[in-house]
Amino acid sequence: MKKIFYLLLTLLILSCSSDDSVIDEPIQTPTFQVNLLLKRWEFNKITFNGTTFDYMHQPNCLKDEFTFANQPGQIRQYNELVFTNSSCSTNSINLDWRIINDTISFYFGSVLITKFKVISLTDTKLVYSFYRDVDRDTIPDLIIMEAIPYQ
Repeated sequence: MKKIFYLLLTLLILSCSSDDSVIDEPIQTPTFQVNLLLKRWEFNKITFNGTTFDYMHQPNCLKDEFTFANQPGQIRQYNELVFTNSSCSTNSINLDWRIINDTISFYFGSVLITKFKVISLTDTKLVYSFYRDVDRDTIPDLIIMEAIPYQ
């Protein structure tokens, strides 16, 4: 399971594609309360091929996390931190985010990196999905992630 997660994370970070239609309005008709998104989250569960697993944080390290910020100095910033081994080495990524309806698009500058579809968002849980070809059969697989506020 840990290998599947690292493969998913790597694919998420490396799956870049350009998007020539960078939107003018960064938040358009959201289907969820954006203010509930703006916090520090920890990965909690992952669903792949219909099976749900507890997220495997590295033992003896802090929890893998991500933060959505939207305040002066951090306008629409997304920061993710993942501990990659038992020595607590990390990978991190910093992106800009935009919202249209139920979709959060992540950009590095003007380059679209990935999109998440928000399935549900409350003060205590964020559930979102995305597609990646995890098993490398050229067919994108549906991945559903659940996160809870960082504790």
